[in-house]
Order: sequence, then C-alpha cells, then structure tokens
Amino acid sequence: MEKITNLFKRLTNVDAVLVTSQNNRQYFTGFQGSFGFLVLTKDFATYITDSRYFEMATEAMASLGIAVEQCDGGLNAYQHAEDILKAIKAKTVGFENTEITVAEYEALKTRLPDYEYIPVGEEILKIRQIKTEQELEYIAKAQSITDKAFTEILKIIKKDMTELDVAAELEYQLKKNGATGLAFDTIIASGTNSSKPHAHPTDKKIAVGDAITMDFGARYNGYCSDMTRTVFLGEPSEQMRNIYNIVAKAQLAVLNNVKKGMTGREVDSLAREVITANGFRDNFQHGLGHSVGLDIHERPTMNPASDEILVENQLITVEPGIYVPGLGGVRIEDLIIIKNDGIINLTKSNKTLIIL
Repeated sequence: MEKITNLFKRLTNVDAVLVTSQNNRQYFTGFQGSFGFLVLTKDFATYITDSRYFEMATEAMASLGIAVEQCDGGLNAYQHAEDILKAIKAKTVGFENTEITVAEYEALKTRLPDYEYIPVGEEILKIRQIKTEQELEYIAKAQSITDKAFTEILKIIKKDMTELDVAAELEYQLKKNGATGLAFDTIIASGTNSSKPHAHPTDKKIAVGDAITMDFGARYNGYCSDMTRTVFLGEPSEQMRNIYNIVAKAQLAVLNNVKKGMTGREVDSLAREVITANGFRDNFQHGLGHSVGLDIHERPTMNPASDEILVENQLITVEPGIYVPGLGGVRIEDLIIIKNDGIINLTKSNKTLIIL
C-alpha cells in the first residue's frame, strides 16, 4: 500500500483513481493479469476482475489488504467501480491519460458519467521512476538472465546462420535461463544491416567479417532488462574496429562520470562529446538511454533535450552507438542503477571486442 500512499501524497484534488492499464495495475498490486479495474482511494483499494483471474488475484493480494471483487465482464466491471465511487461519495476521479485511448476515455465518461475526470497519468509515471528494493531485485534478476543468454549465444553463432536463426536461439536461451517473457522484440542486425539502430531480424545469412549487433532483454515477474552487444564473426575491418573502440570509450566516459543530480542532457553529452570528437557526430542519431521497469522505455530519458534530474534508485540504460550506412554499426548497452554514492552496473557481460 506504500505505492498508493505515495500517489495520494501527490494528488490533492481527486477522491479516487481508476487504474485500467495492465502495467499500472501490476505496479500497485504486484499481480499480472490481462483484465481488471483497480479503484484506489486514500484509505483502501479494490481490484475488480473476472472469473479467469479472481482466485489468483485474491491469493496475490491477501497480504496487501487489497479487496478483490469478481465481475461478469467489462460492462459489469464499470458497475462494480461505480458502486465503490458512490459509497465514498466521490466527485473527482483520476484517470490514466497517458495510458488509455480516446475511445477508452469516452467509454469511461459514458459509463460513469457522474464524475469530474482529472488526468493523473503523469503523476503515476513519476512515482514509477524511483524503484523499490523489490523492483530492483526483479530487474537485476532479469538482467542476470540476459547476461547468461549472451554467454550461451556466443557458443552458437556461426557462419551462414541467419539473423532470424540467432534471434530464435537467443530467445530460447532467455527462456531456458528463467525469463518469464521477452522485454521487447529482439534486434539482431549483421553486416550492413547493423547501421540500422532498430533493425528487425531478417533471413540474411551472417558472413565472415560481419558485425553482429544484438539488442535484447528478459522479463522477470513483469520487469524488463535491456542490453546490447556488438560482436564480430571473424576479423573486423579496420574501420569497424575503430568504430567499436570509439563507442566503448564513449560508454566508459558515461559509466565513470554519471552521478545523481545530473540532467539527462548532461549524461548524454558525456558520450556524445567523445563520438563527436572522433568525427562521428552525425552517426549517433538517438539518445543515450532511458529507464526500464514494467515498460521497456520509461523515464527518465538521456538525450540532448532532457532536463530530467537523476535521483537515487532510478535505472538508466547507457547505450551509445555509431551507425554508418553501407558499412555497419556498433552499439554497446549496459543497465545501471543510480545511487547516492555512485552507480551499480547490473550488466556483467564482456565488453572487450569479441571475435567469434
């Protein structure tokens, strides 16, 4: 209930909050389910779901003091929610403006018309930025699974495997080592495809001399990890070796200097200055990183426009890259926790240039 208490410390103008998005429901309850309404008030919380999840939700929330009610479906869930709102004589209801569609908002106003709706999505996202110790444990576990999968995939990659082959093997290794799901669609980009930062795996065969960029992550209890490594099948060209070394140097500049109190812009500049000084300013086209959690992209973000200030127990990815069309690209990504006295790097995989 601490998360709910923290939310209402920020909200002085709402009587209740209606949470319908899956990730926010899990954030406040710890329960994963594809359907449910969560009604939050300063004094109590009620989770409304159907028969598919009722028993599991009741078991999961017994120790949290969250009541669970069974409904017959979506329309009936609105009726349960209205009964709660009427019982507390609510007049103002917070809704997740950052999560729901216009159609969902219109449905909410149509089915529960007697309330003033106040957007609270930004406030929920703000409290989600700072992770609890349990959240950090889940993310650290997800990252350890990701590291193990990387170790295994290095033993498997060989000439004439396709990018799709590598993606399939890597995702198998994630699941084999304990992932409860994928954090996002796996990126495998080889040779000239590696110049595309978010390339989709294709049936291209991996050739000797190719760079192979792998961007992937596990979910563990709903929480994401995120890492990228670029390796080479056979000896890389001198150009690609040079690019790799510049990216590695840029990442190290961040890891050695990032600290609590810096803005996203300042952190981004640590890497961008190294890349620019080495002649590749126009080949680093994305921001340095972002946070992760129940979503793979969360706040704060690290980019040239970000004025968000880092605080303790936020996570950020550190993922500089250089991408040269027609040649290839390199990205190296670690996942770190901001602490009062420095950082904790959750990513343990080797970053020296790897030749398979």
